[in-house]
Amino acid sequence: MKYKGYLIMPSKEAPQVYSIATEGRGGKIPNSLGGMYTTRTIAMSDIDRYLETKEKGNAKESVEG
Repeated sequence: MKYKGYLIMPSKEAPQVYSIATEGRGGKIPNSLGGMYTTRTIAMSDIDRYLETKEKGNAKESVEG
């Protein structure tokens, strides 16, 4: 499943849990998204939270710079 530039897919080792990968090739997953998730909804929530903090960090840098 694609969600906001990330892929949420069943783990190969344990298909009942999900992991997050980047869409495309060679992208690095942030540490905060590197875990295993029991539902897609929880994974989507963590992606949203990560993108929110990333946007706040970018806004703060542009104000300071």
